[in-house]
This record gives sequence, C-alpha cells and structure tokens, in this order.
Amino acid sequence: MYIVLAAIIIVQGILMIREVNKRKADKVRYEEQDEALTQSVADNLDLSKRLADMKVDYDRQQEMADEIQRTQQQIGLLKHDMKNHTLVILSYLEEDKIKEAKQYAGEILDKLNRMYTYVNVGNSLLSYIINSKLSAAKEEGVEIKAEIENLPFAYMDSVDFSSLLNNMLDNAICAARHSHKKRLEVNIASRKGIDVITVRNSIDESVLEKNPELKSSKEEPGHGYGMKQIKAIAEKYNGNVDIYENKEMFIVSVMLLFVPI
Repeated sequence: MYIVLAAIIIVQGILMIREVNKRKADKVRYEEQDEALTQSVADNLDLSKRLADMKVDYDRQQEMADEIQRTQQQIGLLKHDMKNHTLVILSYLEEDKIKEAKQYAGEILDKLNRMYTYVNVGNSLLSYIINSKLSAAKEEGVEIKAEIENLPFAYMDSVDFSSLLNNMLDNAICAARHSHKKRLEVNIASRKGIDVITVRNSIDESVLEKNPELKSSKEEPGHGYGMKQIKAIAEKYNGNVDIYENKEMFIVSVMLLFVPI
C-alpha cells in the first residue's frame, strides 16, 4: 500500500516538474517570439520612416530642380530680349530722349533685381529652405543679401533644423515686407566650432522697445511667431539665441554647439 502511494506521489512530482519545465519553456519561447515580433515591428517602422524620408528628399530635390529650370528659363528669355531692349534704348538716345532711355533702362534693371538666382550650398535641405524662402521674398520686393557656408548640421534632426530656419526666415521676411527699406540679410557660418545662423531684417521703429517680450500678435508683423520654438531648438542643441537691434535692423542670431551628453 505504502509502496503504491509513494509511487503515485513520485509520478505526480515528476508530472509537476515536467509541467513547470514546460511552462518555463513556453514562457521563454513566448518571450523570444515577442522580442522577435517587437524587433520586426521596429524594423518595419524604421523602414517606413526611411522610405518617408527618401520620398521627402526626392520631392525636395524635384522642387529644387524645377526652381533651377525656372531660373534658367528666365535667364534665357532675358538674354533673348536683351538685343531688343538695347535697340529700344539706342533709338531713344538717337532721338535725344535721355529721360525715356533712363526710364526704360531702369525698368529692365528692376526686372533683373526681381529675379532670384538659385543658390546651391551642398546641403540639400539647407539649399531647399534658403531658395524657397528667399525666392518668395524676392518676388515681394525684398532686397536680399546672403552669405552661406556649406555646413552639414549633421548633429541636428532634419525636422528641428527645418523648423528653426523656416521660423527665423518667416519672421524676418514678414517683418521686412512691412518695413520701408525691405531689406533681408542671411548669414550662416561656422566660428571656432560653433555653427551660427544670423538673420537680419529692416525695421522702421524699434521692435524691442515696443514689444520686449516678443509676444506674438496677429496685428504685428513678424518676430513673435515661432520665437519660443526657435529658443527651444537652440537649447536642445546646447546653443543660445541672441536678439538685438542695430542701425534700423532687427537681428536674430542662433549659436549651436552640439555636445553629446
């Protein structure tokens, strides 16, 4: 009797051990499958992001190519018309119509000034933003001066870089359009290992005296919009924002020094 009972207990123990081992094995197998599934989802998400980035880059390259083509067409048309323009000016001069000749020449120069020359600085995202914004500003009669180095900004997320530069240019262009002189200056350079983006725009009166906090307002053109975002992005990349005025120019300078933490 005792032998049978002991045998039953031993068998039950063996079965319990097997069940425990089976559950452990199932748990390990489940964790492995879950890890594999998680990795697969992550890989798919990464692939989707890469494909989306490639599409954005392709669209941007296409827009840049279209802009270059439009510029070349404008230059081609201008060259074609230049002979006729010259003949018109000469006819005015032969008839001693100096005033008319000057006026006609001035109209041609105005047309030339309104044309925007495409800029390629090597960085596709930087080139795209600069050209799209400055081209639009030029069409609105804003006088532009740009000095841009070929900087990679590789340490910055493309979304952050786009948001930073777009906000700086949008604010400045909007304010410049509403000023008397309509001037815009853009300088992007590296100074002692620090990447500096400086945007200047003409103003008719002090912005900082009137709105020192640069609070955004639908009634006031430029500057307030996106300033918090500009400062947040600069801070994210261990940088800072310097805002000041000098000789009827409003200046925003962003200094970026990325140091991995």
